[in-house]
Amino acid sequence: MQLSDSKVGRWLALSILILMFLIIYFLFFHWFFVEHGGLDEQMSDLEESRQKYTNMAARIPQLRKSIQDVNAAVGENDKFLNSDTANLANAEITSILKGIVNANVENAADCQILSQTPTKDRDPEQFEKIILRVRMRCQYNLAVKIMMAIEENTPYLFLDEFRLEQRNVRRTRRNVEQTEADKLEIRFDLYAYLDNPIVKKDEK
Repeated sequence: MQLSDSKVGRWLALSILILMFLIIYFLFFHWFFVEHGGLDEQMSDLEESRQKYTNMAARIPQLRKSIQDVNAAVGENDKFLNSDTANLANAEITSILKGIVNANVENAADCQILSQTPTKDRDPEQFEKIILRVRMRCQYNLAVKIMMAIEENTPYLFLDEFRLEQRNVRRTRRNVEQTEADKLEIRFDLYAYLDNPIVKKDEK
């Protein structure tokens, strides 16, 4: 009976010792391991982020080259009208001409667009050509400014069939005949290109 009580006492002492170790662990060590595990996870996230930014940094030269290639391509395309169809291109070139005239003329009476008529290209070349047949009446100095602005415009504009006629415009006001400053009547074909290559029949 004493032997049995001795074994029970040992097991009880061992259980108390284990319980004390568990209490000491949770009181003094458990938080350390938990925090250390959290730090390991944060370090892993930081390492992953560092690797991601390193990979992005390595791609910067390639991205710069791609941007340069895109800019070069855009630089080539800006020679053409932006429109996709001939009808839209006619409206675009008409708007461009009006914008150029408005930008260079303070008084609308000094330079007027009398007519602008879309005209079919009878001799197609490498790219689709959009032609606008224009008739204007302008003072000489304004006409020169407008022609220079047309030549410097982007997308590129071209002049053809250019003709000048001098006109004296007379008006009657309150029975008094008045003569305006001499104006030029200007006729020309204004044209630009669509980025639409022409495929001729003999090339098909």
